[in-house]
Order: sequence, then structure tokens, then C-alpha cells
Amino acid sequence: MPDNHSLQAVIWDFDGTLVDTEPIWARTEQQIMARHGVHWTDEMMRAKIGQPATLSAKQMAEAVGDPDSADAFYAELHDLVAGHILEHDLPFLPGVRSLIHELEREQVRAAVVTASNGQILDAARSRLPEVFEFIITADDVERSKPHPDPYLLAFERMGIDPLDAIILEDSVPGSRSGLDAGGVVYAVPELVHIRQETRMHISHDALKTTTLADLRHVWRKLRAAV
Repeated sequence: MPDNHSLQAVIWDFDGTLVDTEPIWARTEQQIMARHGVHWTDEMMRAKIGQPATLSAKQMAEAVGDPDSADAFYAELHDLVAGHILEHDLPFLPGVRSLIHELEREQVRAAVVTASNGQILDAARSRLPEVFEFIITADDVERSKPHPDPYLLAFERMGIDPLDAIILEDSVPGSRSGLDAGGVVYAVPELVHIRQETRMHISHDALKTTTLADLRHVWRKLRAAV
């Protein structure tokens, strides 16, 4: 496909891409499970990165031998994580602030698409940069990541073709969601392994040194190959 277009938007995942909240989720789950006498290993936590919290809550309930308590685990987990986010500065990941500044300066559109629910994003919303036009959470779609629905909704709201944006994702479910929605993915995994696929670039230093020029270069290369 000839490249006669310019990059229209950068769409960000939240946990593990924009902000370093994955350790918060991990510590909170481990603390909850420890109170129930269950050891939640680091390997188990890495396997959960990017998956819906509903699934994590189900796994927690099953691990304590009470499958019917999944809703209670879900509520406690979100209350604790949202409370932590409210009480502390947002832990933006290295390179994020610089890249956001470039987006603002060059007036490139941006949005957040997350598998977290509205409670988590409400805790962070007032401290997110104004460049983000909107936030799509798990509450906004029937099927969250790894399904394509969240990114399809983002493209619809922006009124753009999926190939006119680049998606920043750190997890396997999130990358799958973006690819299946027809988008171009700039993967920034630090805690998991993501397999190379068509329309995907994998950064080996996350966003630490990534510039808007880098995103545009990768986007043009991947888009031209479609």
C-alpha cells in the first residue's frame, strides 16, 4: 500500500505502558492472597500481565478454594489499587513524559485504551496529560482486551482508519487486541515476551529513548508493508 498518509494518532495502553502500575497490581494481589494463606509467585504475576482483572479475580477465588468469591476479590483488588493511585504521584514510565511533550508540541492526537476499569482510571484521570482526548476502559466495551473491541471503539471515536494510528502496548493480550482491530502496534514489553507479528514493531528498551520521529518511522514502514 503506498504511503500517502501521515500518522494521525498515538493510542496508549495504561498499565505498564504509560504508567508503571504493574508492580502495584502484583503487590496488591500477592498481599491479598497472602492473607488467605496462598503464595502468589512472581512467575504467576507475570503470566497475568495484560489479562482482564475479572480473570485474575476468578483465578484468585479458585486458588483459595472459593470460586463464588470472585466478585469480592475483584472489588477488593480495585479498591486497594485505586486507593494507592489516589494517594501517590502517577508513576510515569521512563521516556513517557518526553514523548507526550512531543505529541503536544506537534499536535498529534492521542487517547488511552486500557483493560482496567473506570474506578482505576477515575483515580488517575485528573493527573493525566491533557493531550489525551478520551479514555476507553473495560467498562466501555462488552469484551475487553485481548478482543479487538476497545481499539475498534477508539478508531471509531477518532474517526480514523486503524492504519492511521500507532498503538503502544506492553502485553500479549493488549497487542493481540490492537492487531485484531487492524492497527499498527509498537510493542514495549519489559516483563513479558511478545512474539513478532505482522504490523508490529518490538522495542527493546520500551519507551526510554523513543521519539515521535521513531514512531513515525516505524509506522510508515509497517503501514507500507500492508
